[in-house]
This record gives sequence, structure tokens and C-alpha cells, in this order.
Amino acid sequence: MASMIAFVLACAAFAVLAFVRHPLYGLYFYFASIYVHPPSRWWGPMLPDLRWALTSALITALAIMFHRGRLAAKPPWYANGIAILLISYASWMVIQSAWALDLATHLDGTVKFIKYLIAFWFVYRISDTKETIREVQFGHVLGCGLLGSYAMMVGRDGDRLDGVGGPGLDDANTLGMYLATGLVMGLALVLTYRNWRRWALLGVLGVIATGFVLANSRGAFLGLVAGGLVVMMTKAKAHRRMFWVLAIVGMIGFAVVVDKTFIERMFTISDVAKTSEDADASARSRVIIYQAQLKMFFDHPMGAGHRSTATLSPHYLDSRWLTTQGGGDTAVAQRSSHNTFMTTLVEQGIVGSLLFIGMLLWLFRAILRLRRVAGHPEVDPDVVTMGGALAGALAVVIVAGSATDYLLAEVQFWLFAALVSTLQLAEAPSRRVAPAPASGEPDARRGGALSGAQLR
Repeated sequence: MASMIAFVLACAAFAVLAFVRHPLYGLYFYFASIYVHPPSRWWGPMLPDLRWALTSALITALAIMFHRGRLAAKPPWYANGIAILLISYASWMVIQSAWALDLATHLDGTVKFIKYLIAFWFVYRISDTKETIREVQFGHVLGCGLLGSYAMMVGRDGDRLDGVGGPGLDDANTLGMYLATGLVMGLALVLTYRNWRRWALLGVLGVIATGFVLANSRGAFLGLVAGGLVVMMTKAKAHRRMFWVLAIVGMIGFAVVVDKTFIERMFTISDVAKTSEDADASARSRVIIYQAQLKMFFDHPMGAGHRSTATLSPHYLDSRWLTTQGGGDTAVAQRSSHNTFMTTLVEQGIVGSLLFIGMLLWLFRAILRLRRVAGHPEVDPDVVTMGGALAGALAVVIVAGSATDYLLAEVQFWLFAALVSTLQLAEAPSRRVAPAPASGEPDARRGGALSGAQLR
């Protein structure tokens, strides 16, 4: 009951503060609706069905419009490379409605993709200063801390932890991926905060790490390694010493929370290349599915629509690789995609796969841009490190997506939007040619946005 009251009061406060202070609080309301997700909690039936995510999204949108004169001037949200690619992908999914194998499922996936584009706009428009970008990251890390605490309360049943989060977060692989992004971004926050939050976050990261171990996801583990490497390459020089101190402390702490089950599962990663009976069937099935998906692609080069891998799987896979979906008379034996790129190849065809490759190239170029501006004397090192963490978190999603389908993982839309905003701030000094505004004139770079102290 106390949890329900705390959630309701927090959401009410966020809704008010979104208009009184800053639309960032509306985004916090939105995050709460996802990470807490009342219908998934035992106290959920006690609350009215307010469509929490939709309500919080509407409040955030209205707050952004209400504060539009106070937010810093920025290029339109669609005027950057990654937004163009994402919009193009959504547009292609709309076009595919003409021939999608399962139209109802395809339309559902298309609507979700478009919804996440709106979330991209939320984060992009709100992330107008260094402080707001960091506060967006802080909200995500706290959300991951909640997921970690839920994981600890539920505990692992067998070798996996399913059913902890809400829709889209209720499987162990996705849970582990989200927690890994929280660990990567939490690292940057500890490096850039210089107040009590730095030390409080160390405890939050410990909770997230424990939940990550309980999730026991091989793909998420590989993603965490990739994300850590990206941060290592892109961090500002000013944070180099602190980074290595935290890295050593983190590895020691991680060694404390890992258990035998986690270690044994991580050692089955190489089983994807084995065919022996003692090899992990889940790992080996990935290769079998990839081979079938290539055949699906050649038969449907323009894509067969959202989740068509599952629809086509009975015709391309032996029955032993299929799993039963649903129950009773509606039960069907299918197998979903377990690789984001293969998902784009089968479901959106040549066009979708090329757009996805374009997204990967954009991220690679973003990493190079961060490394290039890191040495500029006027660039804030905090901004560089924060950008590196956002790029690292995206690397988590992409690498973990080699073993799970994360095409519709909403977190990547937030990360892309925040990374675009961070790059704009990081590259501004090297582009600055106009003189500073005279006293009393508005500064387009500030736009009246709240300072970090006001936000806190």
C-alpha cells in the first residue's frame, strides 16, 4: 500500500512540476509509468485504469508546448541524421502495410514505432542544456535501480529471471539489456556529478548490478562489455583517472555479486558454434534461426511485415526449434527472431536492413565526433563523457541485439535523442563564430532553460 501511495503522489507532483518548473518532470512521470508500471504490481488493481503511459506522454507534450519559449533554441527534432533514418524506417513500415503477412500485428508494430518517435521528440526537446541531459540520464538510471530492486525481491527461479518489468521489459534478456544501459550511464553520472548524488549513485549501481546478474542474460553481458569499451574510448581526459578507479572498484564489486549460475551461463556463449548434444540448446538455436531467416529474406526481399519471422517460422524450421505461443485453442508453434539485424532483413527487407545499417554507421560516426571534440579547449569535459556514456548505452542495445530482437526497444529512441542533443552541445564551441549577445538580449543557447540547481 505504501508503494501505491508513493507512486501516485510522485506522479501527481511530477505532473504539476512539469508546468510549474520544467517539462523534464513530465518525462519523469513518463519514465515512472514504464519502470513502475502499475498493472504489473500487486497493488495495480487498486488504481483506476488511467492509461499511465499515455497520460504521462500527453502531460509531457503539453508541458513542452507550455515552456517552448523558455527552452533553448535548437534545430528541429527531425533535422539530424538519426531522426531522418528513424522516420524513414517508420514510413517504410507504413508502406509495407500493403503486403504484410499479418496486417494486424504489422500495424501494431508500426504504431509502436511511431509512438517511440514521439518519445524521441520528448527527450530531444527537453535535453536543451548540459543539466537537463544529465537529469534525463539520472531518471533512466533511477528507473533501472527500481528494476534492480524488483529483481532482488522476486529472485531468480532456475537460471533466468522473467516477469519483473512491464510490457517489453518482462523477459530476462530485455531486463538485462536495460540494466546494462543503466550501469553504463550511471558510470558517467558518477564521473560528472560533484555532489551527494555521486555517492548515492554508487549504491544504486550496486542494486542495478545485482539485478543484472539475476537476469543472467548472455547477450546483455556482451552488450555491457561493448558499452564499457565505448565509454573507455570516448571519456574526457579530465575523467581518465576517476574512470579507472571506478572500473577497478566496479569489477571487484561485480565479482562479489556474481554467482555460480551466472558464470556457468556466460560460459555457454560459445555454444552457438557447437553441434554436440551437450551444447546449450538456446545458444545453438540462434544459428539455426539465422539460417532460416536468410531463406525467408530471399523469398521476401521487400520484407514480410512486423513479426513475420514468427509467422513464417513453421515453414522454415524443424518443429523441435519451435516454441508454443499462447494457450488453449489459440496455441501455435512458432519461433521469433533473436537478432535485431535479422529482424530488419526478414520483416522490412532490403530497405529496412539498409536503414538499420545506416543507424549503425551514424552511431559509429557519433563516437568519432565525440573523440574529435574531446580535445577542444572550450568543450566541457562533462558533456563529452556524458555523450560517451550515451553512445556506450546504445552499443549495449546493439550488441545485445545480436542475440535478441530489440528493434522496438524504446530505450534506444531516448538514447539517440539525448546523444544528438549532447553532440550539439559538444560541437557548439568549435562552430561558434558570432559574438556573445549584448547585455539584456536573449541568448539563444540558454533560451531561459532552468539551471542544474533549479532542476534539483
